Amino acid sequence: MSAPEPMEVHDLVHAFADGELSGEEADTFREHLGTCEACQAELDDILQLQALGGQLAHEEAKSAVQGVVTPPARVETAPARAFRPSWSRRRNWVAAAALSGSLAAVFAVVALRIRNPGGDETQMLALAPTRSLEARLSWAGASAHRPYGVLRSGDERPREMVPLQTLAKLEAEGDLQGLAVGHLLRGEREQAADYLQRASASPDVDSDRAVVALTKGELEAALTLLDGVLEKHPRHPQALWNRALVLRELGLDALAAEAFEAVALLGEPGWSEEAKERAAVLRRQLDGRQGAWDSAQKAGKALALDGTAFPEDVARAVPGTARNWFNIAVWSAPSAERVRALLPLAHVLDAHYGGETMARYAERVAGLDFQRRAPLAARFREVLQGTFDRTTLEPLAKALAGTEHQDILLGVLPLAGGLPARLDTYEQAAKSLGDSWLTLNVERERALAEYARGDLAGAEARLLRAVAACGSAKADYRCGQLEHLLAHIYKDEHRLVESREHALAGLQWARQSQEWKLQADLLLVLGDLARFRNAFALTRAYLGEQALRDRSCAASRHVHESLASLHVFALQPQAARAELQKAPACEVPFFLNGAFVLADLARLDPKPGDAEQVRDGLKKLDAAGWLRPGERVMAAHIEGRAVIGSDREAGRVLLRQAITDGTRLGAGDPVAAKARAYSYSSLILDAGSTGDWAGALALFAEESGVAAPTRCALGVEVHDERTLVAARGPGGELLGHQDASRRSPDFDITALVPPAMSAALKPCEHVHVFARYPVHGQAGLLPPELAWSYDTGPKAQAPALSAPRPLVVYDVDAPASLNLPRLRSWELSGGPSPRRVELTGAAATPSRLLAELAEATEVEIHAHGLVNLGVSDASLLVMAPEVGGRYALTAGEVRKQKLKGAPVVLLGACQAARSAPYLHSPWSLPVAFAEAGARAVIASPIDIPDAEAGPFFARVMERIRAGASAATALRDERLRELSARPDSWVKTVVVFE
Repeated sequence: MSAPEPMEVHDLVHAFADGELSGEEADTFREHLGTCEACQAELDDILQLQALGGQLAHEEAKSAVQGVVTPPARVETAPARAFRPSWSRRRNWVAAAALSGSLAAVFAVVALRIRNPGGDETQMLALAPTRSLEARLSWAGASAHRPYGVLRSGDERPREMVPLQTLAKLEAEGDLQGLAVGHLLRGEREQAADYLQRASASPDVDSDRAVVALTKGELEAALTLLDGVLEKHPRHPQALWNRALVLRELGLDALAAEAFEAVALLGEPGWSEEAKERAAVLRRQLDGRQGAWDSAQKAGKALALDGTAFPEDVARAVPGTARNWFNIAVWSAPSAERVRALLPLAHVLDAHYGGETMARYAERVAGLDFQRRAPLAARFREVLQGTFDRTTLEPLAKALAGTEHQDILLGVLPLAGGLPARLDTYEQAAKSLGDSWLTLNVERERALAEYARGDLAGAEARLLRAVAACGSAKADYRCGQLEHLLAHIYKDEHRLVESREHALAGLQWARQSQEWKLQADLLLVLGDLARFRNAFALTRAYLGEQALRDRSCAASRHVHESLASLHVFALQPQAARAELQKAPACEVPFFLNGAFVLADLARLDPKPGDAEQVRDGLKKLDAAGWLRPGERVMAAHIEGRAVIGSDREAGRVLLRQAITDGTRLGAGDPVAAKARAYSYSSLILDAGSTGDWAGALALFAEESGVAAPTRCALGVEVHDERTLVAARGPGGELLGHQDASRRSPDFDITALVPPAMSAALKPCEHVHVFARYPVHGQAGLLPPELAWSYDTGPKAQAPALSAPRPLVVYDVDAPASLNLPRLRSWELSGGPSPRRVELTGAAATPSRLLAELAEATEVEIHAHGLVNLGVSDASLLVMAPEVGGRYALTAGEVRKQKLKGAPVVLLGACQAARSAPYLHSPWSLPVAFAEAGARAVIASPIDIPDAEAGPFFARVMERIRAGASAATALRDERLRELSARPDSWVKTVVVFE
């Protein structure tokens, strides 16, 4: 038989089976077969059709279909054709059955073992010689090493053919983890996730769950699972490997390299070698990026001080730093010749940024009178060398301002401490050059000045304008700087979603321009953001990466203080103190975060001198000028927090001072607002420690802005190791309980209120509950037979309206991209109403809903609820998409509205009452509606069943229309439902007032 005619690689399946390919051709096709789903399917069809061959090849067909062969990882075939059937062109399927044994020898495979609970046999399935997943699977049947290899077309995620018969057998055997792995290899991630959720928890199962999360892009969930495995099993091979992949996907390459190196040390065949290779690649890339930035810094100093030429390859690699040093070199140049020598660098930079800005600037300066300019440039070189006498700054600034040499001020003023006092002079000098790179920096410097004096709103507005102009100016490094400052401001305001958005945008700019130091600064911000929402695995990852990249004193101290605060939250005081002790000594003994940690350690793990160390360190921080107005309020709180245990009166005075100053600065200074909230918490717990239950309840009410309760009220505070519960019964009698027994952040919400206290509150027609995170918004605090609600501040009064205006949202067209099921249609409650507004289908957009909320007197929203931390830090409502794609109604958007009708709001959506982890104030969709003017909000913090939710909420609203309060209506309808179904989800519905 002659050699086969050239054909497409996909057409080689039958030639491969026919034995007509040469050894080299067969090897090439084997590699293709490992990643081609179509060819695998066709070959699978051939194998399965062997059953039609009857008795001719019965035993061979059985072994091929069920895989009862144990081939080596790779079987090489001899070039000679020992078996040459002729069925491939004629599709002789009977003869195909006889080929099965030959295919088992020809097809290069890896055995996937399927465990038999009886232990008598081990079945195997032939898979491709290369794996389609980068990740490692822990299930024993798929844990063997195969080289990683996929096609470069990137058309779709690679998958492997796992026959349905195999999955059926695994299901019959009850091997849920193996079943999940089979689906995952087939590319069926949702099915894999479902089976793993049902599998018994174990380190291996959690590692495989993390693989599924990784393939779905859920990096934080994957990291959390893997950290949990490694906390108990530090050498778990699959978890170490998969964590390295997650870290790499997060852009944390230094940590990823360390993780791969840890895998390599385990010495596993195949995996160890691949881990070494992956770690080496990451190290090489990291060294190259850091080396480029270091080279740019070194070259820039040599350029500015000695006139040494800046390497063009370094300029192209790190253009932002090169541009900075180019300007500095122009300002420090002692002669026109030195300036002209900068023209090659100017041309490289102009090629990168576009235009001729750099070259024109150099040529203009070279044409100036250097007999006058040279002495001025020499003064700037003194600034660079650290020999400048700052007392002479004023006359130098006057000599330069408004002259043709005023560009030198752009270097002198920021480096010699002339800002922000001379911002107008600085701006004039920048505008004279007409370079957006410099004028954008003016905006950044002005924003820094506004930030320093506590004008966060002004700084935010300025930076948003600058960021909008930055992209068109192609000022990559400046864009990263502006995004970093904006992210930092949003972090201080506890606007975590916006902060993360801008931090990630800044990190992208910094990575593109290879600004190593800026990347490290942004990692610090991202680490703090993760810490603020209790995402501890992500916090450790970001801060761990930052620590490996930036070893400066301030950065290192910040990392250790942040990690110490995690240990305090986890109630691990000894570990927190050990972390603090690792922090280096810098210009100041600690930052505010470190002072906060030490103040808590003075209570949790007291050592002699703790309180004095806090007090002295805070004084040094203030004297160094490091504290903004709100931070001074926080310093007063921290000092009071530290000393109240040893000097109650002094502590109370300081905490009261923080409350007063925080109230004066108002919500416009979020740091001051946090200090105010934390101070109330400390005073409430102090009152409880002396049994002053009336004082504790009065403090709860004072913070909320309402009158102190005289009856039927409950206050709950859970903070670190301490739990306080104070109440007034139906007759005004005082009850209370406080202990310091918690050893974990977790707690049972249903066990917080002692049974005797709940029993004493039963005669109350309505119990008013004061609480903050982590209690506020949780279901089950009080028994279902009680009518109760969470306090959200002063009660909104319903206006005197001529007629009610109900607003109902239902049958919403959610975005198709979210793949959400359509909710069940239901009958409207409340009877006909001429003023009722109904939003349905594509019209139920976020903007339309916000507009209609303004006049509504009653609101029902039946829609999907989601938790998406990329969109909102609390739960959100899924509306129909706007023209631009926006679909989410967030708590932040609701809070900005004015609900003139003071409506009762019913949120018939999953997780609508879920709170964000804000330690200083409750934050959720219901809180946002209450702050906007709703007089009551009804919602659940968990998933709710669609078929039951509509009718239940309709009956609650009917009771409210009949005159019942929201809490009473919910209680009565809940008890009616529970009488028939004691375990019903209705126990989770909560009222906010």
